[in-house]
Amino acid sequence: MTWSCRTWPLVGLAILVGTVAGCDRKKNPQPTPPASAPTAPATSASVTAAEPDLPAGDAGAGASAKPKPDLTTWLRANLPAGGSVEGSPPVVMHTVGAGETFAAIAAKYLAITDVLKVGDLELRINRKNAGKLIAGSKIEIPDVVREPLPATPIEGRLGWPADSSLRGVFMAGWCAAKNWVETLDKLAERGMNAVVLDSKDYMGPVTYPSKVQLANDIKATAKPDFPDLAREIRFAHQRGIHVILRIPCFHDPWAAKRAPRLSLKSPVTGAPVSNFGWLDPTNVEAQDYAIALAKEGIEAGADEIQLDYVRFPVHITGAAAKMPAKKDRSAVIRDFVKRVHDVTKPAGVMLSLDLFGVAATGERDDIESLGQDIAIVSGEAEAISPMVYPSHYSRGYKGFKEPGNHPEIIGIGTKAALEQLDKGGVKGTVVRSWLQAFPWRAPIYGPKYVFDQAQQAETHGGKGWLMWSANCDYRAVWAGFPKKASAKAP
Repeated sequence: MTWSCRTWPLVGLAILVGTVAGCDRKKNPQPTPPASAPTAPATSASVTAAEPDLPAGDAGAGASAKPKPDLTTWLRANLPAGGSVEGSPPVVMHTVGAGETFAAIAAKYLAITDVLKVGDLELRINRKNAGKLIAGSKIEIPDVVREPLPATPIEGRLGWPADSSLRGVFMAGWCAAKNWVETLDKLAERGMNAVVLDSKDYMGPVTYPSKVQLANDIKATAKPDFPDLAREIRFAHQRGIHVILRIPCFHDPWAAKRAPRLSLKSPVTGAPVSNFGWLDPTNVEAQDYAIALAKEGIEAGADEIQLDYVRFPVHITGAAAKMPAKKDRSAVIRDFVKRVHDVTKPAGVMLSLDLFGVAATGERDDIESLGQDIAIVSGEAEAISPMVYPSHYSRGYKGFKEPGNHPEIIGIGTKAALEQLDKGGVKGTVVRSWLQAFPWRAPIYGPKYVFDQAQQAETHGGKGWLMWSANCDYRAVWAGFPKKASAKAP
């Protein structure tokens, strides 16, 4: 599918300028299917993905949740017209109306089943009833939920696990549209406990039918990837998977073109320069757009809001667009992050920031250009996720001839991020690094490579990790982390 420009070099932004300026989206080469999974070393128990945990404190529904009604009572209260409940355990039946189709019946019952898509439920109803659909007869509705659903998405929220460690993968909207349930099951089978889901693509389109006014005004919701964000999240929660909702903030070519008032401005004329594809991080309305999407994600039951592209562009100079002085940019980002945190914290939802790896390991000028000084921007976030992909370091970094072949760079970057937090006196913010789940510039890429990165992240102080593949190709991850016998079933 696509390659995201979010992941470009982590050392020396001069390299980044020369590379990203012409970057659209580059296709990730497809890795060779892994032959076998590595055996986890006996000393790496902390790296083996933990079982999903109950939420800590008041972050989730927890002990305050109201007692659930029994399933039969709940089903009867939520049946569509023509439905009935029979027997124990309860079976849902439907009396076929004149002219009804399997598709129409599936649409009626979808909300009370464990099937994500109408088309899939249609096929299952057809198969369960041998293709027979006779007016006045009763047919069985398969795959009905096995316990009452939460009254609201917020009641189903998981929050964070007690040890604050989340381990999972990224899913773009188009990936979720195709492989959401399959991916959730693979995570749960391995004891992994998190998924990062796009709320908005980094090019601007929103992945679900958002009600945010600006998103609708600019038609960013015209072609959603999936029909119901809360339902997507509910399917994750049923499997013990925590949902991190990713919001790319200021890189948004869609909004820049259709709402140029939000764009960076020319330092000469003051006119919008929307062709850069960047919103102005100092623009309050641009900030409000991200905040509105965060609020919607909270209402849909997300456990964490993750801000990506929460920075200034590095390939655009002050001569081309009006931006604050480099030394002031991190303060702008900090103030925006605080505005978001003022929304997430009262709701018991965690907040995390995606940061360039250079924020932890690079030169001062590079850090200030981004506006991602860890000591300044991280205090209002519960987690930071530096993008410390080995392949993105220059040849010779730390003496490595081919940095892409050295998973230990993950440990170096994770440790450096923790040191930056410590130097800045930032307390309570954890580091959860992004790991490389793609083969670019990594000849030894495979299951062991993926596992070794995770080991490096956790043995150097990280709280979990996240796997990034723009193509959502996680074959090496699934092979690198074998199934667990005690995996939670949906």
